[in-house]
Amino acid sequence: MTFIAQALLACLLTALLIVWLRRPALRFGLVDHPGGRKRHGDSVPLTGGLAIAVGAGATLLLSADAMAVYRVLFVAVLLLAVIGVLDDLGEVSPRTKLGVQVLAAVLMCSWGNHFLTSLGDIVGRGPIELANWAIPLTIFATVAVINGINMFDGIDGLAGSLAWLMLAFFAYFAWLTPDPSALKLLLVLGGGVTGFLLFNLPHRWRGRQRVFMGDTGALVLGFVIAWFSIALSQAPEGRVPPVVMLWVVGVVLFDVFTVTVRRVLRRRDPAAPDRAHLHHLLLRRGHSPRRALALIVGANAALGLAGTILWRAGASEPLMFVLFMLLGIAYVALFLYPARVLRLARRRGGDRPKS
Repeated sequence: MTFIAQALLACLLTALLIVWLRRPALRFGLVDHPGGRKRHGDSVPLTGGLAIAVGAGATLLLSADAMAVYRVLFVAVLLLAVIGVLDDLGEVSPRTKLGVQVLAAVLMCSWGNHFLTSLGDIVGRGPIELANWAIPLTIFATVAVINGINMFDGIDGLAGSLAWLMLAFFAYFAWLTPDPSALKLLLVLGGGVTGFLLFNLPHRWRGRQRVFMGDTGALVLGFVIAWFSIALSQAPEGRVPPVVMLWVVGVVLFDVFTVTVRRVLRRRDPAAPDRAHLHHLLLRRGHSPRRALALIVGANAALGLAGTILWRAGASEPLMFVLFMLLGIAYVALFLYPARVLRLARRRGGDRPKS
């Protein structure tokens, strides 16, 4: 079966599972109720992530031999999916959920022997080898990406669209390197996410079949994104420079960093939920949820394309890193001190000589 056919099958299975799981979800309380920080008016099933995991997993069983190299990934995903479902049911504490994320990252490093070994030549003095810092930094980065995806699960279609976009970039990289097994897995998972987005993106044909991915989807997709960020950038041959991965996951990294810094500056728990993420700020600025979705996904697409084009055009890694950091500094400044940045922009605009 071709890769595209398998991706379509995963899309179909995920969509069918979402429809089939609706009644069991309502019966057993696997739903997101309105109120508090929640903007939706009805109780919505939290089965999207479960449907993605089962739909994509069942499709990949058709290529079990080729997928054997990813057995550690599948074990970690199964572990995260179980804890995600329990968390969506309200049976897991935040500390336990974080512990399972760390455990999944440890399994990836210790059992899968899969971790960051080099940051690439980002300062122009040769590759930065991580040595003893490799595993701790891998665990930290994996947990950060998982929670970054989860933080964007605030408006319809946002987390799923960002994950789909990153998987699409990774599939392109896997095709370039080439890595057929990675390409197949990424396309199939992307197909599963597509099936989910049919019921999560805001559109008129969705009807009453609206569904959320829940923590199950955020944990699974975040982990897969972290896994392939490492796999494609640390391969011994045909690898993608690690700095390119920063551009592909850019908006998520910017948001995680700035929200965490803001909470620390205000002496709050960095892991405490709030309404201070990028999509919340855009909504408070008067943008509709659809416009906020388009702006954020468009920004991440632009970042990923810019990083990919710079890499393929032969730009040096130090140049790409400096440009990314400048964008990050601008984002942090605008996020933490929006009033000051806007006043400065108006002042400079007013100081220009009139023609």
